[in-house]
Amino acid sequence: MSVSFDHLAPRDESAVLRARVDRLRSSLHWAREAIPLAVRDELHATVDRCEERLRLGIDWTVIALAGGTGSGKSTLFNALVGVPFAVPGVARPTTSQVSAAVWGPDDAGALLDWLGVGRERRLRREGAAGAAEDPQLSGLVLLDLPDHDSINPHNRELVDTIIPRVDLLLWVVDPQKYADHAIHSGYLRAASDHGQPSLVVLNHVDRLTTEDGWAVARDLQRLLAEDGMVDVPVMPLSARTGQGVDVLRAELEGAVQARSVAADAVAADLVEAGRTLERALARDADPVLPDVQELVAALTAAAGVDARAEAAAAVVAGRGTTVPEPTPLRRDVVERERLDWVDAASEGLPVTWRIVIGDAVAPADELTERIDAALSDVEWPPVAPHRSLWRRRARAAALRREMIASAHAAVRGAIEPLVVHPTALIHQAYRNLDELTVIARAEAPDRRDAAE
Repeated sequence: MSVSFDHLAPRDESAVLRARVDRLRSSLHWAREAIPLAVRDELHATVDRCEERLRLGIDWTVIALAGGTGSGKSTLFNALVGVPFAVPGVARPTTSQVSAAVWGPDDAGALLDWLGVGRERRLRREGAAGAAEDPQLSGLVLLDLPDHDSINPHNRELVDTIIPRVDLLLWVVDPQKYADHAIHSGYLRAASDHGQPSLVVLNHVDRLTTEDGWAVARDLQRLLAEDGMVDVPVMPLSARTGQGVDVLRAELEGAVQARSVAADAVAADLVEAGRTLERALARDADPVLPDVQELVAALTAAAGVDARAEAAAAVVAGRGTTVPEPTPLRRDVVERERLDWVDAASEGLPVTWRIVIGDAVAPADELTERIDAALSDVEWPPVAPHRSLWRRRARAAALRREMIASAHAAVRGAIEPLVVHPTALIHQAYRNLDELTVIARAEAPDRRDAAE
């Protein structure tokens, strides 16, 4: 079984992901009160991580060797690096810090700073003593992580901090502890659920017979399938003797040259964000902006404009003598129309989203004041009986339409920034967030079917 890495155009993919991350951050701002605090914090952490990874460039491929005590991570790290990498004051094979080797002529300093790799623990293979040219791995950043099962809590915390920032995880297990509950329940299942690109290496196969080695590999493959990692191969090798290291190296070359793994890791982060968001969204909801003109017409009528227009038309037609003075809007009427708008705008959404829309739409007092002020500024057409008897009816109808149209324009201008725009922004925020849940749901069936 082999892993394949598809080629993609880094700049195009980066732009798509960056736009999606930008939409997610903007949506979280507008919808912050509709999302539970714990979920919101998790999503903000995801956004920050994705933004930083994209800022640093997806042309780098960050691969981390992870595993438990005695798995041989450091020996494998040295075998892949191919040159001596000694860190003063560090006793092998255990370590409490992250070490990194970088392939290629470019400087990965900013990326290594973000990953938390100390400057004394960085090896740049380009120009290192004894290092052969290795263009096939140019752009690779290889990390050697502390043991995940260390008794030192600092080591475990460091591993837990680094793992979400890595593009490809290379899990190193040994024949004695390959079924260890700690790595399967604590890491492999989480990596599978998150969709983080992974490879699994069965190290120390030189200590087994060929028959036993394949038996262990098959059993490990079974356990990985139970973890949900049905497409992740088990690669038997011996870092000490070099057996199988060339096969692993070819896989790493494929990952680096495809330039897709970093983008896949960011995309997996966003898919996981979608799964998290499902707790705050309603399945298949599609918020619709209510009829703005209907709201404008109701508020205009409530302000007495329709009645004044009818009276003015009657004067022009010779059926009336006076036009009533404008009447201030009643706050309770505005509040009723406002609540009807909020109800219609939040139909099908979770109740928290109704609250958010309700808070975003201006209160009735402010709406009443703004609408009254807008109507008071309208220049109403002059009202007088038309001299021509046969044209009175046409002029009356035209005057009525003109007055109502002027009032509608004034009311709409008053309520759009206070009612319509905030609602539309929250609806867009919901759709942007739901975009991630749709992607997450699309991937979920494939994972379940494959596991079955």
